[in-house]
Amino acid sequence: MQIRALVIAMMFFSIAASQDCVFAQGNLTAPNRHNLSITGAGTVKASSETQICIFCHTPHAALTSGPLWNHTLSSATYTVSLPPGVTGSQLSTPENPPDGDSKLCLSCHDGTVSSGDVQNIGGGAGIISMGASMPAEGNGSSNLGRDIRGHHLVSIEVNADLNQAKNAQCGSTITFGVKGPASVSGPAILRNTSNCYPQPGCTKNPTNKGVQCTSCHDPHYDPIPGTTKFIRGATAGPASQPTYPAPSTWVFGDDLCLSCHCDCSVSGSCPL
Repeated sequence: MQIRALVIAMMFFSIAASQDCVFAQGNLTAPNRHNLSITGAGTVKASSETQICIFCHTPHAALTSGPLWNHTLSSATYTVSLPPGVTGSQLSTPENPPDGDSKLCLSCHDGTVSSGDVQNIGGGAGIISMGASMPAEGNGSSNLGRDIRGHHLVSIEVNADLNQAKNAQCGSTITFGVKGPASVSGPAILRNTSNCYPQPGCTKNPTNKGVQCTSCHDPHYDPIPGTTKFIRGATAGPASQPTYPAPSTWVFGDDLCLSCHCDCSVSGSCPL
């Protein structure tokens, strides 16, 4: 029994060590602005709190809205707009508000909830003292505000109906279409949303796959802080896209866009 216990303990510490490596690769302890502890490199950080993960996660008494989610959610109502050429209520307030991962991101990034407002610290809810507040609401960067028009749509389902609707607009309303869900590939990833497309008449389901903030951003990984902006697949260098017209080498970030979007002028580039 002692040998078995020793083996289990060794396995535990091995896993813990590997997790440290994961966090190191995710550079959350490096100059990452999502490190809101006193050791953080950003302007908005705690006055004395040394725990890093606590601002978003807690192993106990977590909210059910996300992965062991600890940050208090916003109760804001958002102003959003329909994309060009869309009729009905593809994305409108309050019918299709941001949900899922986007709701978690907005709990800090709409600027209505303190960065230090958490559900569990020391056994109960509390507010961690911060050395600085978020910038002014709606500055378009860390504080998006409640009017999120002009930002990429979030909490929208990507399905065959959307693919066909966008393909029908190619060459008239839009020049870039939307791939079908089976053809969306890295670095962007589809995430769960309860919203659906098209409205009305579609089926809302929490397992619908669509675009959320985390489809394009990884909050734990920012290769070159201040430059790569937590963008998935970011290397701060160009990405080769030989299947598209010139330029055959696209600038930083274009490969992320082309994970989901497709050039209407290229035959077969908008597959289902």
